[in-house]
Parts: sequence; C-alpha cells; structure tokens
Amino acid sequence: MGAGVTGSRRLTRLLAVIAGALCGLTACTGEPDPSPTSTTPVPSASTAASPTWPPPRPTIRTGEEACGGSAFNPRAVRPYNPDGPAYAGAPIHLTALFVMHPYASGELESELPGEWQAQWHPGMYPEQYTQLVVCEYFDDDYQSKKVETCTYNTSTGGKKTAELRSARFIYRIFEAKTGKQVSRFTLPGRVNSCPAVVYGAAGGAHYQLVLNEELTAKLRPLVMARRPG
Repeated sequence: MGAGVTGSRRLTRLLAVIAGALCGLTACTGEPDPSPTSTTPVPSASTAASPTWPPPRPTIRTGEEACGGSAFNPRAVRPYNPDGPAYAGAPIHLTALFVMHPYASGELESELPGEWQAQWHPGMYPEQYTQLVVCEYFDDDYQSKKVETCTYNTSTGGKKTAELRSARFIYRIFEAKTGKQVSRFTLPGRVNSCPAVVYGAAGGAHYQLVLNEELTAKLRPLVMARRPG
C-alpha cells in the first residue's frame, strides 16, 4: 500500500513537471486566447479620399446685382457674397468698388488702396473675403455747370471742342454678406476728365471726377473700424 501511494505521487510530480515545461514554451495565463487580428486593409494617407480640387466657386454676384442696378433700385440690391465674412471684427475690412456710371474712362475710374482690395488676398476666389461693397453713382439731381472747354487739334489742323462740366457723385456702402446699407455720402468732382485724345467727332460733355484721396479719406473710418463680433 505504501509503495502504491509513493508511485502515484511520483507520477503526479512527473505530470506537473511536464505541464510546467509546456507552459514555459506556450504562455499559460489562464485567460482566453486573443481574437485573431483583423486582416481588413486600412487605407493609408495616400489612398484616403482627397478634397475636391479645385474647390467649388462660392456665390459672388456682379456689381449690378450688389449695387441695385445702373439706375439705383434699393429693392434690387443683392448680397455680393452671401457665404462670406460679416462686416465685423478687426480691420482691414476688404472692400470692392463698383463704378455705376459711364463718365470715367478706365485710367480715371475711382480706385481704392491696394491693401483694401480683396483681389490681393491669397488663395482662390479672393472676392469671397470681401466685407464691404462701395457703389459710385452719378448724382442726377446735382445742378451741373460748364467749367471749361476741352480743345483738340484735328489731323487737318482744325479745332474740336467739348465741354467739361461740374459733377457730384453718390456713394452707397453695403455689407457684402447681407446687402444691408451701412453708409451713404456724396463727393464733388475735382479731376479734369477731358481725354488727351479724341477719335472722331468731339462734342458732347465730360464731367469732373472724384479725387481718389478724397474717396479714401471718406471710406477710411468704415474700412479701418474695429467692429463688434
């Protein structure tokens, strides 16, 4: 009987040694085996979907729409860039100027300082950053008068003339995002607009135009204001 117990104990110890050896080769934690790693491929940065390029063009309306037409109609005013920034926060509030009359040739049209213009903003569609729209209208109610006569020499040695007349201009300023009018003022013309050369018949009339310096000074408190928001 004693020999049988001893033999049983030896067998138990042998099995324990074998089990320990096997646990040394394969981790025996008493926990369930982990689930197999997923083999589904994960897209890399290079294969992930890229944004649309070029980006879709934002809604940017024309000067006619933003100003209310060549003959001003307050009911026709539309937001210049309805998805753009509000007229708020720190300056500079980027500004677009539209000349809504035919009396200024290209080189004499009113112009804003370059740093005020959205067209110099980096990126595509810079107009979308515009916060203010300035609309320049000829003031038909102003009593214009002759200032001087523009005289031209013809190719045959003759003379042609045209009148230079006084004028006044109306400026309406709108928030680009909403189309809401934020200011209105008038300025007199002071610049001689007689063209240097006239092709064909002269005649008719030219009008004095606004000095850019005067327009800039009038707009500066709006463009450079620190606004709520």
